[in-house]
Amino acid sequence: MTNRKARVTELIQRELSSILARDHGFPDVLVTVTDVDLTPDFKNAHIFIGVIGPASKQQAVVDKLNTQRGVLSARVAKRIVLKNSPHFFFKLDHSVERGVRVTALMEEIDQQLVESAKLNPEPVEEATAEVTPAPSIQAPSPPAEAPAIPDDDEDDTPGGDRPLRRRNR
Repeated sequence: MTNRKARVTELIQRELSSILARDHGFPDVLVTVTDVDLTPDFKNAHIFIGVIGPASKQQAVVDKLNTQRGVLSARVAKRIVLKNSPHFFFKLDHSVERGVRVTALMEEIDQQLVESAKLNPEPVEEATAEVTPAPSIQAPSPPAEAPAIPDDDEDDTPGGDRPLRRRNR
C-alpha cells in the first residue's frame, strides 16, 4: 500500500469514526470502524464495521449505515479534500466479536485456575540443598601515585617565563 493511500485510509477511518460517535446513536450496541479498504483509484471504499451487541442488531446497524452512505460520504468529503470522494460500502466485521469472545474465555480459564489452586493447594517443597555463601568481591586497590616529572626549567617558577593561559573549550 502506498504512503498516500495509507494516509487517506486512516483519515477516512478517523473522520468516519468521529462522525458515527458524535451524531449517530445506536442503542444497545457499540459501533466501531475497524478497517477501511480503499480501491487504488480512490473511488470506492469498503468500510468494515465492528458491532458489539446482540446478533439481531448487528446486521441492522450495517443496513442503516448503507442506507445513509451518501450522507456519510458527503460529510467525510467536506472534511477530507480529495479529487474524487469515494463511495462507501459498509460491511460487517466479526473480528471484534471474536476478540471479545476470546477475552471472555481467557478470563474464565483464569478464574478456573484460581479456584482450582484454592481447592488443591500444592505443598511448597523446602530446599534441601546446602546454602553456599556467595564469593566476596574485593574492591579495586587505589592507583599508585604518578611519579613526579622533573622540571627542565632552570628557575623554580612553574611554567618558566610563559604566562598562564586558559584553554578555550
